Amino acid sequence: MALKRLPKQFGFLLLSAFIVAMSILPISAQDISFSITDLDIEANIEADGDVLFQDAYTYDVNYFNGALVTVDPGESVLDDYRVGVKRSGDSEITYLTEDYTGENGTYQVSRDNQGFTTFKILYPLENETVDFVIEYRLTELVVNYSDTALFSRVIVPHNLEETVDVNARINLPGEVTNENDFRVWGYGTPAGDIFPVSENGMSYIDITADNVSSNQFVEVLSLFPTSLTPQNQNMIDQPIKDQIIEQEQERVEADRRAYEQIQQWMSVGVAAVALLGGGGVIFGLIYYFRKRRESNPTPAHIPEHVYHLPADLTPAVMATTVFRDSPTADDFSATILDLARKGYISIEELKEKKRGIFKTGYDSTLRISPLVQKDDPKMLELQSHETAVFDYLTQDGKSFTLNDIETKISKSSSYRKRQNRLWTQFKNTVEIKGEQEKGATPTAQNRALLFLGLGLLCTIAGTILIFIAFSDYMNGTWIAILLGAAALLAILAFAGIILVSSRPIRTYEQDKMNKEWRGFKNMLEDIGNMNMREVASLPLWDEYLVYAVSLGVADKVLEAMNKQYGVEEMAELSMPSNIYLNYYLITNLMRSSVDQSIRSAAPQSSSGGFKGDNSGGFGGGFSGGSFGGGGGGGSAGGF
Repeated sequence: MALKRLPKQFGFLLLSAFIVAMSILPISAQDISFSITDLDIEANIEADGDVLFQDAYTYDVNYFNGALVTVDPGESVLDDYRVGVKRSGDSEITYLTEDYTGENGTYQVSRDNQGFTTFKILYPLENETVDFVIEYRLTELVVNYSDTALFSRVIVPHNLEETVDVNARINLPGEVTNENDFRVWGYGTPAGDIFPVSENGMSYIDITADNVSSNQFVEVLSLFPTSLTPQNQNMIDQPIKDQIIEQEQERVEADRRAYEQIQQWMSVGVAAVALLGGGGVIFGLIYYFRKRRESNPTPAHIPEHVYHLPADLTPAVMATTVFRDSPTADDFSATILDLARKGYISIEELKEKKRGIFKTGYDSTLRISPLVQKDDPKMLELQSHETAVFDYLTQDGKSFTLNDIETKISKSSSYRKRQNRLWTQFKNTVEIKGEQEKGATPTAQNRALLFLGLGLLCTIAGTILIFIAFSDYMNGTWIAILLGAAALLAILAFAGIILVSSRPIRTYEQDKMNKEWRGFKNMLEDIGNMNMREVASLPLWDEYLVYAVSLGVADKVLEAMNKQYGVEEMAELSMPSNIYLNYYLITNLMRSSVDQSIRSAAPQSSSGGFKGDNSGGFGGGFSGGSFGGGGGGGSAGGF
């Protein structure tokens, strides 16, 4: 009762305090989720040996409060810093204010006792891609020796939280006219390239490195004339140029020798294993037949045609459980149709003008529109791989055509990585679910494949190595005998692998499930010869259609539906009737567009092998080890 006697002003003050407190609290209602996709670096070496850096980190943010970037100045002093933001669509950088009140849109700077400088950028974001730009000066980073100037710096540290693509350019304060005076070396990631460039009256170092992971780094070493840094006070009066060139050349040669040595040891290992080829093939076949009988002595008898869904599995999980190990574009397309059938999205045909100067007329595409929002409780009913497909097709509640998605992937690296992450999420979760539904593979199955596979590899490798080692001592008869024996064993091994893969060792339950789903597929393939109305109701055929897409028989099901049902009946299904009537839209257009977008979003592969040397510092791949440049203690992340 005492509370009723409190003045109204007190209640107003409490409400105001609550509003103010909520306004200054950082985002915390959702899990922090972001990725750092790219790091673009531009550095300018000045005449006094200082270097001005501009590091632009591209963040693809689902939800976070801001960025944390730590710079390790090494032996230099970091000053003249500023922090900016460049959002999507901005042509200029917006610079922020250094402020310690905790206000959003500002940044804070702290230094530890080692000189590491941390920039805390208070910039809450949700579902956006943005560049955070850190600009700073490192004093006297260049050392002037008596015969050369030396620049050495770890420009990408070991402690990034994400795998990033790096593009960097380090500008010298003038042009180097003699190429022998301008040398560069790179260290760290094996996928890096570095080149000295002199053009248009200026010289610079060009560095690219794709997929630099959190346990890798990028370090740059360069030599150039001291005449470009005449005001540098960081001087050591002794020659070093020839020593460094010789030292780095030894490192390049050591990398090459190590690579060649690995190749030699691999050849020796294969030669030793090759002797086991014939025995592995014969033993593998005997082992397979014996274990197959032991694992399922009384196999299940299932009719050739199964007229109902054998289990409550989504089409993608069904296909990965029974027909393949990994989902395909067909399974992704089937999931799209299933989401439409369940009422999460709508699908409609859209005519767009053909693209290109000499093209006229219209092309068809499919427009996908979300029917529920991400925060709708109905979304909780979806499995994780279905949610990944929903997110792949929609963003911020907007409609997209399949052509829109392909175009956006080609133009935006952050969107491309987003789509590839969602495809990977779909693929991985379906594979896991498929393995769970499939059940544990009998150990004997893997062993039989192992014996046959090793036998085949050993046979092929052994034959090749024998020819290499003894070709000078073999006459025509021995060559014919060797080739005949090798061919026989190889054919036997191939046949065994195909047999074991197509008719694997299974338990009774696994055998029964496999036969039921294959009987269901047989029914869909032969549906043109049946009365569909006797098999199932029309709504059930709408459901069966999504499975037909995964099973590769959608054209047969759609053809039968068009023959046996009228247009008015088809109009009551989950999608517009023209999509069922023009089944090219499902069996060709959707599949090819989904397949193309998945392939376009996939990252370019980079080899971790030997890329070729950077002889003399004139450009090429990165070297192993490190020169010892400063900056390796930096990091980047978020909060």
